[in-house]
Amino acid sequence: MQTVLRALFLLLGYLPLVLLHALGSVLGRLLWWLPNGLRRVTELHLARCLPELDDKARSRIARASLIESAKAVLEAPAVWFGPVGRRRRWLADPAALATIQAAQAQGKGVILLTPHQGAWELASFFCAQAAPITVLYKPQKGAADALIREGRARGALVTPVPTTGAGVKALLAALKRGEMVGILPDHDPPESSGTVFAPMFGIPANTMDLVTKLAARSGAPVLLIVAERLSGARGFRFHLWPAPADIADAATGPAVMNAAVETCVRAFPEQYWWSYKRYRRRPSGEPDFYRQP
Repeated sequence: MQTVLRALFLLLGYLPLVLLHALGSVLGRLLWWLPNGLRRVTELHLARCLPELDDKARSRIARASLIESAKAVLEAPAVWFGPVGRRRRWLADPAALATIQAAQAQGKGVILLTPHQGAWELASFFCAQAAPITVLYKPQKGAADALIREGRARGALVTPVPTTGAGVKALLAALKRGEMVGILPDHDPPESSGTVFAPMFGIPANTMDLVTKLAARSGAPVLLIVAERLSGARGFRFHLWPAPADIADAATGPAVMNAAVETCVRAFPEQYWWSYKRYRRRPSGEPDFYRQP
């Protein structure tokens, strides 16, 4: 099975970006036209998270999000296993890189938060141009896990570590060395990993407190990074936002982090992964967020 997956990843990895995005566009349109769970969850999220928009605007974002999400899936093997020189060209953004280098120069390490938005698989490779980065990832089931872990570390100073106690220790060690760490802040993490309910788009969301603890313990600056996918397969542009200082506050930090993620999402709502079930776990006594009426 792993051999077959590797062959598929390599095949996709060497296809031109314009073809991968064209295929993603077709797949995303099919997801929009045909009844399916991804479309239902996307529309539900947009109705509850962006109620200030009218139906037409939300439908436009939903359709675009399904297309962009399909592009993200198909371009990932190109990021992991495609030509390293081509990936290096995708990472060319001197102004954004200078922002990371300035944070890194403080000598406390840097905590980088990458929401499920745009080409998030590129973010760690972009940051690794400034310093080594240790990234937290959720292990996958089956043969895909080893391949994805290999791809995420290929040809760059990127070290993937699992969402376990050992992984958290690796993040702390990296910050102590003055290096960078990368975290996806909008997962619905398991309760055993240290979570609280904090508002995201005004809805209580099961939220990790790891970022708050890391920021408080290390004093490292926290930045949010989004790799915007440019139209016409023209490449990518990197955007950075500094997180508010009180993200390190034990009482308010998780809510501050979610608000910072909202800022990223509102900047490019079409490129957010709205089909991910962010509100799967609910506070005690609350009904299933995704239950059909």
